[in-house]
Amino acid sequence: MTKLKRRAVSAEQKAQRRVDILNSARALFSATNSYDAILMKHIAENIQLTKGTLYLYFKTKEEVFLALYEQELLALNGRLNTAFSLLAVACSVDDAHRALVSSIEGEDTYLRLNSLLHAVLEQNIDFETALAFKTMLREQILMSGRAIENKLVELNPGQGAELLLMMHEIMIGCYHAATPSSCLDEIFERPDMAFMKLHFDTEFPKLLRLVMVSFVVEASH
Repeated sequence: MTKLKRRAVSAEQKAQRRVDILNSARALFSATNSYDAILMKHIAENIQLTKGTLYLYFKTKEEVFLALYEQELLALNGRLNTAFSLLAVACSVDDAHRALVSSIEGEDTYLRLNSLLHAVLEQNIDFETALAFKTMLREQILMSGRAIENKLVELNPGQGAELLLMMHEIMIGCYHAATPSSCLDEIFERPDMAFMKLHFDTEFPKLLRLVMVSFVVEASH
């Protein structure tokens, strides 16, 4: 991790300092399974900042990780929009489904942050931060929703955004259900319990496809 010692003065230096702080948070988050174990002082110490300097950029740990979530979301939407740009107009539900699923494959940092979003990251932040985040989120959902509607032409205007919101809900539910505690993992190794263990890579695509088919059927009536 880059060691930061000099004071950031210019706008460019301050912007880079913010990026470095988020990179520090990302590295710590990747190195541990526990969000709660990460403290603001750890994020600062990881790049040799004082905790006081860190608070000049982010007021709370939730604000740090909400900003990190925003980075991850923008990258995901970039992949999603690229995937849909390669599809033919009037593509099949299966083609659209593959594009959506492929956009999150292997994106463990995003999935972990997404599972924390409503219950943790959107807590302990001020109104201005919350408004800026939700405004960004709204714009991204509408933009990607239109990209989906342009190719999955059975959808009515607005249903692309609605589909993405449903995808978000399914993603959170499946991720929580598929990441049990170590104690439950051990229980699921028992032959009589094995069928109850859920796998995100199986459950999420299956449920998303059911929702997509229902959207198309509803739009055609």
